[in-house]
Amino acid sequence: MANHQDLQAVDGWIEVRGARTHNLKNVDVKVPRGKFVVFSGVSGSGKSSLAFDTLYAEGQRRYIESLSSYARQFLGQMKKPDCDSIEGLSPAISIDQKQGSHNPRSTVATVTEIMDHLRLLWARIGVPHCPECGNEVARRTVQEIVDDVLWKFSNHGIAVWSPVVRNRKGTHADLFQAMVEQGYLAGRVNGRDADFENPPELEKNLRHDIDVRIDRVRISRSNRQRLTEAIEIALRLGGGTVAIENIEVPADTECEFEEGEIVAYSEEFACPVHGSFLPEMSPRVFSFNNPLGACPACQGLGVQREFSPELVIDQNSTIEEGCIKPFRRSMMSGWYKSQMIQVSNHYSIPTDVPFHALDDDHKDILLYGTGSTTIGFHFESDRGSSYRMNRPWEGVFARLRRTLTDTSSDRTRSRLSAYMTDEPCSSCEGKKLNTAVSMVSVGGISLPDFSASTVMEALAIVQAWKTTELDPIWEDLERDRPSGETLDKTEILDDRSLYIGNDVIKEIESRLRFLALVGLDYLTMDRRANTLSGGESQRIRLATQIGTRLTGVMYVLDEPSIGLHPRDNSRLLDTLRELTDLGNTLIVVEHDESTLMQADWLVDLGPGAGKEGGEVIVSGQIGDLIDNSRSETGAYLSGRKTIPVPNQRKATQGGWLVVKNAKQNNLQSLDVAFPLGCMIAVTGVSGSGKSSLVTETLAPALLRSLHRSDTTPGRHDGIEGMEHVDKAIVIDQSPIGRTPRSNAATYTGVFDLIRALFAETTLSKERGYKPGHFSFNVRGGRCESCKGAGSSVLEMNFLPDVWVTCEICKGKRYTRETLEVEWKGRTIHDVLEMSVDEACKLFENQRKISRILTTLQDVGLGYIRLGQPATTLSGGEAQRVKLATELHRPPKKHTFYILDEPTTGLSLFDVHQLVDVLLRIRSNGHTVVIVEHHLDVVKSCDWVIDLGPEGGSRGGSLVAQGTPEDITAVKESHTGRHLADLL
Repeated sequence: MANHQDLQAVDGWIEVRGARTHNLKNVDVKVPRGKFVVFSGVSGSGKSSLAFDTLYAEGQRRYIESLSSYARQFLGQMKKPDCDSIEGLSPAISIDQKQGSHNPRSTVATVTEIMDHLRLLWARIGVPHCPECGNEVARRTVQEIVDDVLWKFSNHGIAVWSPVVRNRKGTHADLFQAMVEQGYLAGRVNGRDADFENPPELEKNLRHDIDVRIDRVRISRSNRQRLTEAIEIALRLGGGTVAIENIEVPADTECEFEEGEIVAYSEEFACPVHGSFLPEMSPRVFSFNNPLGACPACQGLGVQREFSPELVIDQNSTIEEGCIKPFRRSMMSGWYKSQMIQVSNHYSIPTDVPFHALDDDHKDILLYGTGSTTIGFHFESDRGSSYRMNRPWEGVFARLRRTLTDTSSDRTRSRLSAYMTDEPCSSCEGKKLNTAVSMVSVGGISLPDFSASTVMEALAIVQAWKTTELDPIWEDLERDRPSGETLDKTEILDDRSLYIGNDVIKEIESRLRFLALVGLDYLTMDRRANTLSGGESQRIRLATQIGTRLTGVMYVLDEPSIGLHPRDNSRLLDTLRELTDLGNTLIVVEHDESTLMQADWLVDLGPGAGKEGGEVIVSGQIGDLIDNSRSETGAYLSGRKTIPVPNQRKATQGGWLVVKNAKQNNLQSLDVAFPLGCMIAVTGVSGSGKSSLVTETLAPALLRSLHRSDTTPGRHDGIEGMEHVDKAIVIDQSPIGRTPRSNAATYTGVFDLIRALFAETTLSKERGYKPGHFSFNVRGGRCESCKGAGSSVLEMNFLPDVWVTCEICKGKRYTRETLEVEWKGRTIHDVLEMSVDEACKLFENQRKISRILTTLQDVGLGYIRLGQPATTLSGGEAQRVKLATELHRPPKKHTFYILDEPTTGLSLFDVHQLVDVLLRIRSNGHTVVIVEHHLDVVKSCDWVIDLGPEGGSRGGSLVAQGTPEDITAVKESHTGRHLADLL
């Protein structure tokens, strides 16, 4: 933390005057340049409006305006923020929490550009190997081959062979005749000596190998020319391949080759023995996005769409009842069932028992077919005609694949796709590259093996290429050096490879270090970018920015600590400090207490949210914030307000839900018990397996069992205690809508009730207005000029697109006639512009409407406008809208709630409110499971399930479970160690 004297020496200030973006109230503020500045305040207080929509937007806009008009038309433009002036700005870079690329081909390695360097490294120093025999494959010139033969076989008698045919069908009579005409009379056919003047008769439909003997010679320097000519001829006839046989070893001579042993050479990257071919050694060949390198079966995706047995088969139904779900909805359902019954009768398979009770052999016959064995089928039509046929039964999955391939109906294709999942490609086993490319190694490691490594393992591999000494990085990261099968195969590179690859290896190592330092050491290089959380995507971009070593830039970050365990927070802060040490200004929107305490300067906004916020409460150092009585943030930092530890935790007496043998991703065959009727936190460092257990296994299994969802749960053996649960609700941070027309009012359903209320007014009844007339999404009462949007976009080639208020409705979305209808003096437009808090007062006597609005208040969303577009809500706000939507509905007898990091974007004040709501749900007899790092939430839970001990391959174990007090007693628990300070 900087002191005041440090700040007197800052290199200028960024000065904002009269900022009015969103809810900002004509704000004037100064922040020091080149320092670590944190913006704090309750949710909705105006932090993002000042940091992103004012400072970043203006910094980016000014930089882009400095470019030529030609360059500007290719760049996204920022709208000029509503403020009087901003001075002291630098070019701005924003690192927010938006999820990365949705492209399934994007991975951690590609978005960090590590893959570009890996491809270059493998192309320059990679060693190809034959997929058949594993022997090294090298491209050599004729002179290199001659020199090697002269060296290895000096004074030996050798035979030069040309492999003219390899594994090809035919009699090859023309070949034998051509060889005789050229003077080559002897050779080998299928490994046996042969006279080409009287060649053996070969079976036309069998595959054969034919070798031609070009010459026999005793090796010495004097006959180099003869050897060269023989090898050139052999290479020409053999398509670039020659074989040298050691036929005579001098007496009293030690030799590495025995008599009769054959050594093969090739002019291409091809195995001289098996012919396995690599087209070239260039970076593009090592890309799974290039046809030269990609697996031809999956086109480099690593996965293929396959019919899933879990989705296709109803395990509890019989064959007679139609246990194959896709067949049930087909027009041919009777035909398919008849075939399955006849197959069953042929093999004595019972048709009146559930599918899960059948023998495995019987299941295989039904699902995968009878091979070449034919079965007599007899069919009768509705008209009484019948016919018979004998043919093999192809099996359920082959039939479904054939239907999907042959159909021209989009409807059929869509229906069948619902029964398919992504499975690892059977050809490349998920490696994405073709077989030949996958067999190229650097230091004993193939590119797919390196890509499958975690950041920590990859860092250890890179270091093992250079030295066996332990690098101090492991002490900095507070980790032991990883170990494992891939690392055991790693070899130190030779001097030539190190010389060629030195610069590339340094760049790879540098990027891996930065990923580890921002807490992403558990991610694998081949992890798909679209599976990363917002926090992980942000930290990847942060690591990339640190690696660029830019100076004089203003970085604006949105809660970089999200998704990070307290154990890793100090390392993240050290990494952020590196940015300011380089001379950059760092502006961070953050709620994390440790980050606030480390800041050089703090700007606290508030005092409340929405219209109650938008003011600068404090602009100064941490002491100024703690001492300020108007600041909610300062109240919690000083201890004037706290989130209390519960006086008594709820006893675990309501039964248990037990996940058996969970093996998804890195989970180590866990049996995990969740006490029903309790609030449960699932904790652990990043990558420890929390999401694998809860969101990928438990949640899909509950939804599938209780609500017949088609989601496929992660690998596990079953869940015990499901009979105690009536309903499952999973609340994540995905958007509640992808267009500006979606908002909290439409999502929660309160807008339907409000529209119905307006339709009941006297004027509406006189005019015949129905509730639909007050919707801005359908024709009727909306303004047709802007289609109910209130504004339209005007494209400007060299300037930002301008959103122009609709001239007809003046931005009010509705026709003049619709806006003549009022309820308590307010139009439908007025209601959409209200905050939840304001609407609560207006509709306090409308029981159904009030219940929904009060629930939104309870989860801390009283500040948002009812008509605020869903696209402007943060992930945390969207999650709380979903939570409120579920809470206002009449509850089932026992509901199982699952929430994924609900404290995202919440200040300590908002976290306090959220904890109260969740405890109230639990007190009503329901179960709440929370995947969470926030220690104030964890300490408030009845039960904690802590996974770890580390991330990735070193995680996935159950470290501790019990009350928060129990967890603190477990030495191996990182969570327990940090939790002890709060209990």
